[in-house]
Amino acid sequence: MKKNAYHYLFGQDTLYQVDEPEPIVRAPVQPEPPVAQPEIIVEQAVAELKTVVDLEPKPVQPEIIQSVQLVEPEMPLVASIEPESAPVPIIESPVPLPAAPKPKVLLLFDEELTPGELIFLENILKAIHLSLSDIDILNLAGSGLVDFHAVLENKTLHHFISFGVPFKTIHLNIQMDRYQPIRIFGITFLLADPLSAIEADSKLKRKLWEVLKKVFLD
Repeated sequence: MKKNAYHYLFGQDTLYQVDEPEPIVRAPVQPEPPVAQPEIIVEQAVAELKTVVDLEPKPVQPEIIQSVQLVEPEMPLVASIEPESAPVPIIESPVPLPAAPKPKVLLLFDEELTPGELIFLENILKAIHLSLSDIDILNLAGSGLVDFHAVLENKTLHHFISFGVPFKTIHLNIQMDRYQPIRIFGITFLLADPLSAIEADSKLKRKLWEVLKKVFLD
């Protein structure tokens, strides 16, 4: 600053001149010396690395099995021959034959039959494949003489069996022996002992059975 300017500004003041300070010069920062790294021998490191690699277990590679494809044998081509359709035979169902008519049988009695005698009569009829519902019964007990012709009016008859009653009792002039059947005008006549006597005698039972087999079953 010029002297006149100092005098003007500071008038009466005493002015002292101070020496200007010397500029501070900073010393340059010296870089720190690098830390000495240990010297690595390349060949030794490679050898160690190789040793480590050799010691590590190698991954097991899965065994690859090649798939075998089965080739099915070719079937020979055979031309299918369809048989000619034969006409279906029409089978007519057989017409059932009518059941053989059961013989018309008339039994003649002159006594009241007990329950036991009725059971014995049913067994006789079963032996010749008949039942009480298949026959007619003419019982003279308590009724007196009967005209046979009036009984057979408008009826068909095949067998006429009398148990102990002579045929002349009903105005039939037939002379015959017991257990000796006779066929007259398509009707078989048979004279046997009374049913009560047959039931009590095994020999009479046998005689009656033999003649019934001949008349009804043979």
